[in-house]
Amino acid sequence: MPERHQQEKEQFRRLFGRRGLDRFEERFQILESFLKLESHVSLAQIADQVRQDGLRVDGDFLRQCMEQLCRFGFASQVVFDQDDTMLYEHRHLGVHHDHMVCTKCGEILEFNDDALENLQEKLAAEYGFFMLQHKMEIYGLCGQCMAQRDDLIPLSRARIGEKVEIVNVAAGRNMQIRFASMGLRTGITVEIISSAIGGQIVIASDFNRLILCAGMASKIWVRPEKGPAGGSNDEAKNEDLPFVNKSLPLVRIPPGKQGSITRVNGGHFPRRRLGKMGFQQGVLVRVTGSSPSSDSIEVMVRGQHLSLSQKDASRILVENITS
Repeated sequence: MPERHQQEKEQFRRLFGRRGLDRFEERFQILESFLKLESHVSLAQIADQVRQDGLRVDGDFLRQCMEQLCRFGFASQVVFDQDDTMLYEHRHLGVHHDHMVCTKCGEILEFNDDALENLQEKLAAEYGFFMLQHKMEIYGLCGQCMAQRDDLIPLSRARIGEKVEIVNVAAGRNMQIRFASMGLRTGITVEIISSAIGGQIVIASDFNRLILCAGMASKIWVRPEKGPAGGSNDEAKNEDLPFVNKSLPLVRIPPGKQGSITRVNGGHFPRRRLGKMGFQQGVLVRVTGSSPSSDSIEVMVRGQHLSLSQKDASRILVENITS
């Protein structure tokens, strides 16, 4: 990845260095700062990195620079459904990836699957459609959020798009009769359509749409699905997910193995905190042990022995994994 970043900077200099572009060095420094951020970042996060690197520019100039980087293919703008915030990500030529977005914690995972890409091209050809570009966004819950979930939750805590089974109705007789008249009884499966402002929840049951207030929804206890095809979350975590560049979360690396950090996911503050601990792109990290009872793993990075929570370890992606 550092090699690719160097190529990006060299191309920027070739494109603009001799064309008299105003404030060229400042624009180049903004590119360098942006390339340090290995995730999907907002303009405010880019501005924070630019300030850390010692450059002072106003917001309008920074926005103009990022629009220029997008226009010339150094960056891409993305907006995900769960939030209308404009985010920026690196755009490396010849590399395509899609996204999985956790609707609870906001984690964004990049993935690439050649079989999936080939299938999309095949489908387009069957319909006589010439595909110019495409994207896939999968919304759901990440492995970490699923692992933290209880087996039973109130309906009010179910996520949009989720199908859940009603296990119990914790209400008085009159309320139970009311629920029964709506077709809500134990054993049936309902789908969460939306969560409206004010706490109302729209669900689908037997092809009927129902609107419940937050108080009613909190009395219905449901069992959420734990993983694909009814499997447990542990089974799902053991599958080999096709991450870009064959990267894997540090949490999935067995003790005794080591790898090179490709990126650190998560929000701005978790990334900064982990960066200060030494978890930065290109740094070698070794897993030395795990502690299931304390939900942590032991690692060595930059000569230091550290203990990481499972959540932090899931944010760190590594590649070139060896013994």
